[in-house]
Amino acid sequence: MTEEKVRLLVVVEDEADIRLLIRMTLMADPRIELFGEASSAEEAIAIAKVAEPGLIILDHSIEGDLMGLDAAPLLKSVAPTAKILLFTAFDLAKEAAAEPAVDGYLSKSQLDRLLPTVQGMLGLSS
Repeated sequence: MTEEKVRLLVVVEDEADIRLLIRMTLMADPRIELFGEASSAEEAIAIAKVAEPGLIILDHSIEGDLMGLDAAPLLKSVAPTAKILLFTAFDLAKEAAAEPAVDGYLSKSQLDRLLPTVQGMLGLSS
């Protein structure tokens, strides 16, 4: 019996090399379906409207008019069941904790914790 895949709107990240690194990290778990990528919040919102993602990995410093923390509530409004992981190089743990639309926070310096964090947020055993 094949295990059901979890749909994930993979990275809202404006740096292509970081998106690739995140994608490669998450591909280690075949249960995670990498549905889409966006380089701006506006693009992510458009994708999330149709994707029904289980989790959105969101950088704070992205292209466009919206920063990650500003985009989180808008993403939740179009994908209310999605969990949002703020994955950024900035020290925004307090700000992420204060934003109700953000379900988790991880510093990019902790890339080795990305897969287990995503698995935990999606309810997947590692």
